[in-house]
Amino acid sequence: MKHFFLIFALALLFTLNGCDDGDIIITSFDFDEIAIEQCGDVGQFVFFKINSSNFESLSLQLTTQDSILNSVITKNYPLNTTSNVINYRTFNESITSAYFCSAIPPITPRVNANFVSTQGTASIVTTAVFLETGSGIPTDSIIAYSTLITLQNIRLESETETITQETLVFGTIRTPAN
Repeated sequence: MKHFFLIFALALLFTLNGCDDGDIIITSFDFDEIAIEQCGDVGQFVFFKINSSNFESLSLQLTTQDSILNSVITKNYPLNTTSNVINYRTFNESITSAYFCSAIPPITPRVNANFVSTQGTASIVTTAVFLETGSGIPTDSIIAYSTLITLQNIRLESETETITQETLVFGTIRTPAN
């Protein structure tokens, strides 16, 4: 009987002194097959993806005077909690693009979880898309711009949890040339 209590006491001791990982969650987002959408313009861009089946969204607010959608550019923007922000949110019901593109944000649906970036980099690479001749040879005429957004070394925090991701290809947006 003494051995039983000794084993029980040791098991309890190990359980109470277990390692606390600080609630760091390394996750993979389920947005790969979802097209990126965009609102705003120079000064305040909002890029977002909505996963309607899981009631979740991933958004990037980018405050810059750079014309990142209409000119050839390669630039990195540091992520923070104020001007260049990533949000991962879960909701109690599905949302639409109006959630991100409204001048006055809607009050529904309710946000169940909100993770905000505290570090990382948004890498923007915009290339020109040229008109091709009938034989597939590019001309000098730019018909569009293709913007690739990649998020690197991101850390998203809520009140109780942290999500980290080394590299996340956010997506590509194609913008017609003016």
